[in-house]
Amino acid sequence: MPSTLSTLEDALEFKFYEADCLYRDHSGRRVIVDVEGSGEMDIQVAIPPLVHVREEEDLWQFCPLFENGALVLANGPGEVLVRVQRGRTTPITGDSFTATDRFVGAGWIVGADSAVRTDDRHQYAPPPSRNYPVPFFRQAQGKGTIEIVPAVDFECRQIDQFEISDRDALSRIDFKVQNASTVSQLHSTFADGTPFSGPVMSHLNTASFTLDIPKENDGLIIRKTFDRFHGRQRARVFVEDELQGWWFEPGEDRNHRWHKSDFGVSPKSTRGKDRIRIAIEPPAGVPLWSVSKIEVYALINISRSGPKGSS
Repeated sequence: MPSTLSTLEDALEFKFYEADCLYRDHSGRRVIVDVEGSGEMDIQVAIPPLVHVREEEDLWQFCPLFENGALVLANGPGEVLVRVQRGRTTPITGDSFTATDRFVGAGWIVGADSAVRTDDRHQYAPPPSRNYPVPFFRQAQGKGTIEIVPAVDFECRQIDQFEISDRDALSRIDFKVQNASTVSQLHSTFADGTPFSGPVMSHLNTASFTLDIPKENDGLIIRKTFDRFHGRQRARVFVEDELQGWWFEPGEDRNHRWHKSDFGVSPKSTRGKDRIRIAIEPPAGVPLWSVSKIEVYALINISRSGPKGSS
């Protein structure tokens, strides 16, 4: 039975109609999928042909497996639906059980009789299956039954959090930022319509902070709550000056502006350490990196006799 989750695992769904898309590239082409990392894609619906872009100019026929990111274009208008499993290219194996309404713990959703939400995200997860399981690190919720393969020796533990307006917290973690806007108050909603009001700031160039972390960690998840008014927010993430990858949020929403985004840090850079410096560096020429609140979670392998949760 699977026992651990990867910090890089995620399930995504990209669905558009007519001429809608994530955004249009510099040539005006419809961008349907734009993700960092590696994984697998599956076309559910594609009225226009879909192609990959490599090195800006080379077009490849659609291929389900990808490494070092995926950029997929639609050759014309029409309905498209693509599912992406980031960080996993094999189906989930192991015993499952059924929970009702809510499960607290970590694992993979492999079936559900209604829409589900994971880890306090204010949006629905893609429909789950064995081939395209939906990972969750803290909890899964639905209105009905949820089929789950639990991560039985695993815990996702919050180790820090701070708002961008909390001066005491920023001083505690030695938060430094270059070329930042003033902090303002944003009144808007999340994608599901939940109203929220909070401080928000944007910056260009590096923001960095220091964290105390448990030595026995199996990687970290950094979550930011931010303003999605501008899409294509992109930044490099460093741990102790070692590049972890690109944190990328391609979508924008100028009606429901609040959003939550997660970035996974490999245990190769964190295991055995009790204190690290994290740097988030948006490059020149991209939209300003927006942030309201940062939460940091440590993935911990623990000994359990059975799944932890409630149904």
